[in-house]
Amino acid sequence: MQIHTSYKVERVIVIGFLLVILAGAFLLWLSNNFVHDIPMTPVDALFIATSAVCVTGLSVIDVSKETGVVSQLVLLSLIQIGGLGIMTGMMFMSLVVSRRVGIKGRIFFLGGFGVDGIQGAVKLFFTVIKFTFGLEAIGALIFIAGFLLDGESFGRAAYLAIFHSISSFCNAGFSPCPGGLQGYATTLIVPGAAMALIILGGIGFPVFAECAARWKDRTFRLSAYAKLVVGMTAGLVFGGALLLLLSDWNGALRDYPVWAKVWNALFMSVTTRTAGYDTVAPGTFSGLGQAVMVVLMLIGASPASTGGGVKTTTFGVLAVAVWSELHGRGGSTFMGRSISPSTERRALSVVAVYLMTMLAGTVLLTFTEKMPYSALIFEAASALATTGLSVGITPELSTPGKLIITTLMFWGRVGLYTFLSTLIAPDGGSEIRYPETHVPIG
Repeated sequence: MQIHTSYKVERVIVIGFLLVILAGAFLLWLSNNFVHDIPMTPVDALFIATSAVCVTGLSVIDVSKETGVVSQLVLLSLIQIGGLGIMTGMMFMSLVVSRRVGIKGRIFFLGGFGVDGIQGAVKLFFTVIKFTFGLEAIGALIFIAGFLLDGESFGRAAYLAIFHSISSFCNAGFSPCPGGLQGYATTLIVPGAAMALIILGGIGFPVFAECAARWKDRTFRLSAYAKLVVGMTAGLVFGGALLLLLSDWNGALRDYPVWAKVWNALFMSVTTRTAGYDTVAPGTFSGLGQAVMVVLMLIGASPASTGGGVKTTTFGVLAVAVWSELHGRGGSTFMGRSISPSTERRALSVVAVYLMTMLAGTVLLTFTEKMPYSALIFEAASALATTGLSVGITPELSTPGKLIITTLMFWGRVGLYTFLSTLIAPDGGSEIRYPETHVPIG
């Protein structure tokens, strides 16, 4: 059901994210400079805060060495807020203060997940909270075992486990470990826990809610939407791993045993879709391998999840539309359900806007940075898709370059459509129907 109100949900989302980013940047700058006496410029603080709230993972500094514990805890709080979403935080505050949520709050909360209406807001909220903290707790326990086996003390292992569990589920990619997870390329527990949390965090809370309802009812019949999400996720994970194995079997993966080649290709396929962790440095991959990563980054996670990108459903709808067009069908269908032309137009528009924005960001970076174009387009794609992977150029960015990447991360998290809708007023279309004209295509 479409709800028409005077509330501008998109504007609230944009302003909410912006305020949290600015507050987080101030706290990071304050704690690093005055609590830990580790210099951090305001621009760097803004960059890292944006990367954390937008659950990206790009960083202009080495978090493990150039931030103190207080700063890391601030960073972790920003990741959790960014992963859950600003509207979820507002919903939580409403329940804590008044124990009830008004119509405006329900509209804002569901709007933050791209859902129209007011029905089911509170139920979805508790599903989000239950699954988020439940899965993060389970993930932390698994991570503790991995870090203990690696020789860490219990206190250090617990801290790293909590940090990586939250960062993984929120698809953020920040790590207080030197070198991130690259030291765990030939282990199973730490990368395995990270992969599981990344996939679960990126699959989308509505799918969680539907699966929970089906489990309770013992029907096990998922909607076409949930089937599309699950199918696309599985296809991209295993398809991406296969392509990375083919591109870099004798490249970036050449020094690993066979099982580790497959394991790390699978990990890189999972993390490329908006998580930002890496067990093998992206800069060591071939040009083909990096191109595969760019495509996976731009597709990203699923709607109403902790990840970014154009979303799996957008890519899936376009794939179904192309398949239907090639077969000369009058409309697109998936799992016995038709896909409306407006959905197809929106999917095409989202992809077009993302590609144009990535190209524009890359062009701007060529004016500010003296770096290879391939590295800049990888960085721009990673920022816009809120992935966080880098070929190693992030710390070398100039101040204008940092601001460009910061803007791309912000746009990628709030959503380009969401951001543009705050600037462009809908005109509702015209009631006039014009004669059709034939425009040759292809």
